[in-house]
Amino acid sequence: MRHLLSVAAALALSGPALACINDTELKSHEREFRSQYQDSQYQPPDPDQVSSTRPYYMGGAGVLMALTGTVVFQRVRSQAR
Repeated sequence: MRHLLSVAAALALSGPALACINDTELKSHEREFRSQYQDSQYQPPDPDQVSSTRPYYMGGAGVLMALTGTVVFQRVRSQAR
């Protein structure tokens, strides 16, 4: 079991390193990219203004559920002892 965890940790840590090895970009690539998009008339859309209180209610409900779960967990844990 210990060897399996060691192999899993080694694979998890080597993934990002392998991605960085393939990062070869030439200066001409950057110049070509800029020439394609620099003179564009694109304007990103403005984000919608949130005027409702729904996100606040949803966040409050999540906090309330987390606190309730913590209280229940503590009670069950104290009764098990």
